[in-house]
Amino acid sequence: MRHILVSSRRPGLVSELRELSGDGATFLVEHGVDETLERLGRSARIDAVITDDIEIETAIRDEIPGMIPIYRALSDEEAASIWAGASALLAS
Repeated sequence: MRHILVSSRRPGLVSELRELSGDGATFLVEHGVDETLERLGRSARIDAVITDDIEIETAIRDEIPGMIPIYRALSDEEAASIWAGASALLAS
């Protein structure tokens, strides 16, 4: 079971990702830089982050030691493409 933190401005993205992932992932949701960093600091079990916000990606890389995989989605990218990209990061 993969634990994926989603920090996105897109309503409904997490629901779409849940449908696509089947039973293979648990999705946690946060919004904004501070909340996302706080969750990452508290949760050692997060395997990857999906975001569509460059500010969140930059903050994670600056503040969180280690190399947690981050998939930065395009604002108009379809959920299936986002899930495929995140899955590829997790597989490597």
